[in-house]
Amino acid sequence: MRKFVTLASAAALALSAASDSAKDYTYGSWVPASDYINAEALPEVFKRIKEATDGEVNWNLIAGGQLAGGVETFAAVQDGLMDAGVAATNYVPNLLPSTATLYGLAVPGDDPVAAAGAANEVVMLHCPSCVKELKALNMVGIGGYASAPYLLICREPIDQVSQLKGLRVRSSGAPLNVMNMAGATTVQVSLADTVSLLQRGGVDCTTGIGDWLKTFGYGDFAKNVTDFSLGVSAPILGMIINHDVWDGFTKEQKEAHLEAIVHLSAAHTINNFIIKTQKTMEDQIANNGVKMIEPKNPEEWQALMDNFIKEQRTIGIDFAKGFGVENPEEFLDAYDAALVKWRGLSAEIGTDVEAFEKALWDEVYSKVDPESL
Repeated sequence: MRKFVTLASAAALALSAASDSAKDYTYGSWVPASDYINAEALPEVFKRIKEATDGEVNWNLIAGGQLAGGVETFAAVQDGLMDAGVAATNYVPNLLPSTATLYGLAVPGDDPVAAAGAANEVVMLHCPSCVKELKALNMVGIGGYASAPYLLICREPIDQVSQLKGLRVRSSGAPLNVMNMAGATTVQVSLADTVSLLQRGGVDCTTGIGDWLKTFGYGDFAKNVTDFSLGVSAPILGMIINHDVWDGFTKEQKEAHLEAIVHLSAAHTINNFIIKTQKTMEDQIANNGVKMIEPKNPEEWQALMDNFIKEQRTIGIDFAKGFGVENPEEFLDAYDAALVKWRGLSAEIGTDVEAFEKALWDEVYSKVDPESL
């Protein structure tokens, strides 16, 4: 009997010690709760982290901007109001100019997998200034993902490039530069604030992806989508973590985050921005009165995009140097090289999330020293 009591006491003490070492952390997402990142991707990432750390690291998700909006997220994570969040670096180019420069580049065509893979590789392995800028904000950034191809979503049909001149367009990143090149009057506001502007006629159009027609409700007020790709942009950083929190993790716990985060990059890029976006577009056309507008003189639209692609390297270099980034040419060269490699990998990956996870781990995250971030 004494032996049983002793063993039971030891087990209770072990459970108590494990419970004492377990800690809850808060991830604040400004994206709507129904969005794929909150409903599917992040819960799986947090589950993997919890399992890999034997329950010692438990992330709690608070979605829908309850803690901070897209811009405010950076200060909230920096100051410890929340432990982590999702980062649209183009919202704060003055704070994270290197990553914002990458996001300001358009990857022509329709290949989010290549864009996400290349962006992750560059930010994590070939862009010292990206890491340095995050450290200066007391943050670690991981889990980049790419958008679906950007489109022009308008209150009225736009089918000619000449119509863009003077048009009021909400935009950011590479599409903003394309719109500026065409003579549009661009406006930079958050994705959530864009809804009321479209409703009131404060803007004529927004650049965006098809999924936002439903997620943010754009399709209720802007039912004309010009059927021409403005390119793919990357990266949005799926997880920026307060550096004091990161420093409090063991090396093994940090590695658990790197191993789990590849799911966010892969699943959100493929399941949301490729598969779900296509289904949303089809649903909006069938059930919400959204129309795809065929461009007149498509060669003019292609010429606009081609001209931007020719100029975007110079635009990117000038943009980065304007914020004090030294030698941005180096990480831009790395991005060009990575895109070539990842286009080849993308052809093999297709829409296989597990294959994309494996490629991201093998090519990127397995090579990251978690102590260097």
